[in-house]
Amino acid sequence: MHIGRYEFPQSLDEAAASIFNEGAVPLGGGAWTNAVSRPIHYALDLSDLGLRYIEDRGREVAIGAMATLRDIEISLTLDSAFCGIFSKALGHVVGVQLRNLVTAGGSVAGRYGFSDLNTVFLALGATVVFHDGATSSCAEFLEAPRNAPFLIKEIRVPKGSAASYQSLRVAANDFPILNVCVATAATEWRVSVGARPQAARLSLRAAEFLGLSDKPEDRAIQAGLLAAAELKFGDDTRGSAEYRRELCSVLVKRAVVEAGQRI
Repeated sequence: MHIGRYEFPQSLDEAAASIFNEGAVPLGGGAWTNAVSRPIHYALDLSDLGLRYIEDRGREVAIGAMATLRDIEISLTLDSAFCGIFSKALGHVVGVQLRNLVTAGGSVAGRYGFSDLNTVFLALGATVVFHDGATSSCAEFLEAPRNAPFLIKEIRVPKGSAASYQSLRVAANDFPILNVCVATAATEWRVSVGARPQAARLSLRAAEFLGLSDKPEDRAIQAGLLAAAELKFGDDTRGSAEYRRELCSVLVKRAVVEAGQRI
């Protein structure tokens, strides 16, 4: 990877000015940036901005943009608030070395299709917070066009959901063929499906169907079929669109049953 200019901004405002005015590229952990090997004329290392944190703020947990996947995986704060779902989702991501590099902000900003973290954030109704305090729901952000610069400060995850994460992989530490997260709070359900291989999306039909009953286990199979029919799937080296569609119905069913048992 070739970088022409490398700087450490000392404030969010300084970093934002460089991004918006000079086209600087903010670096998270740098894992994917290094993998694609594209030249960068001006890079910003955000490690001096104090964004590596996980904070319990009462009704929500705030995850700083520079918190690593490993930080999130072993966080007692997150483990207690969300029944270990983050640890389950991230424990299979390649290896500890990579999880010590990849950041929450970089994962969200990249809108990567293979991201286990984004699938969980989407199901839990997370909010993306930018450098100036502006916010966007994770769902809106993942679907937004990539034609405008931005700088993520943190991701806020509301408490109170019972949730389940499911995935299938060729090998334990491989990228997922498909991943699913289902969450529920009161009568509201959220069904998130990622690695389609496109970025995670919500199945609104499955969620609406589940909200019509107080016995989700009786509706789990149909919810899986609804999600599989609603969402789009594609082909890659890990699986075909048809295979992913079949997986979707099964994994959503399993996630609905498990989430329902945690209510």
